[in-house]
Amino acid sequence: MTYDTSNIRNVVMLGHPGSGKTTLAETMLFESGGISRRGTVQEQNTVSDYTDIEHERGNSIFSTLMHDDWRGNKINVLDTPGSDDFVGEVVASLKVSSTALMVLNAKGGVEVGTELLWEYVESFDTPCLFIVNQVDHEKADFDATVEQAKARFGSKVLPFQYPLNPGTGFNAIIDALRMVMYVFPANGGKPEKKPIPDSEKSRADEMHRAIVEAAAENDDTLMERYFEEGELSESDLTAGLRMAIANRTIYPLFCCSATKNMGSGRIMGFINDVCPSP
Repeated sequence: MTYDTSNIRNVVMLGHPGSGKTTLAETMLFESGGISRRGTVQEQNTVSDYTDIEHERGNSIFSTLMHDDWRGNKINVLDTPGSDDFVGEVVASLKVSSTALMVLNAKGGVEVGTELLWEYVESFDTPCLFIVNQVDHEKADFDATVEQAKARFGSKVLPFQYPLNPGTGFNAIIDALRMVMYVFPANGGKPEKKPIPDSEKSRADEMHRAIVEAAAENDDTLMERYFEEGELSESDLTAGLRMAIANRTIYPLFCCSATKNMGSGRIMGFINDVCPSP
C-alpha cells in the first residue's frame, strides 16, 4: 500500500531491560493483523528478537523495524535494546521517530535505564508517551509508578488511564479520555466498553478535566471555547492534544498488560488518532 505522510506514525519503543518492550511490540503487531500468532521472548519466536545472539541472551541487541497497518494508516514501530551497552541503536532510532513510547515496569517503576534513556529523549526533543506495562503482575503498583514518573519527569506526565484492579486479577482499565471502562476477556484482545463505576467517577472526572485543560492550553481559540462551553468536541480535543504532544507540553500516560494483550489496542488507536505524523 501507498500511504500519505499524514497517515504515517513513526514510534520508537524505549525502556529499562525487562520492561516488556519486545512483548508489547509483538502484541501491537498481532492486534494490527500483521501476525496471526503472538510469539514470546521465552520461546524465542518474536518478530523483533530474531537473531541467534538475541535468542542466546534473551534480550534485544539490535533495533528492529516493524510495520503495523491500523485502520488504513501505517504505524512504524522501532523496538530498541534496553541495555545502555547498545545505546547507539536507541540514538539512531530516535533520530527517525516522531514519538517515543517509554515503557515502564509496574512492579519496578522508574528504573536507572529509564532515566538514562530519558536524557536522549530530551536531547532530541522527541514527543513522548509513557506506558505502564505489566499491571497484571502480583507486585504491580501503578500509582507508585505514576508518582515516580511525575517526580522524575515533571508534571507534564499526565495519566489518561489507570487499571481498575491491578495485580493478578487485572482485566479492566478506566479510560479518562473517552470516559469509559474497558473490560477484557480472559485471553485479552478486544474489550467490552462499559460505564465507569460510580466509585471511580470522581477520579475519572478529575483526570478528564486535566486532559481537556491540557489540550486547550495550547490554543487560545480552544481555551475560549472550553471556558464558554466547559468541554471540547472530540475533534477539538484531538487537535489540542496533538499540538500539546508535538510541543512536548504533556506526556500522556497509559497502562497495559502486553503479556495478556490487554490495553495495547487502545494505545495503538491513540497513536493513530492523536500522535504527530512525520
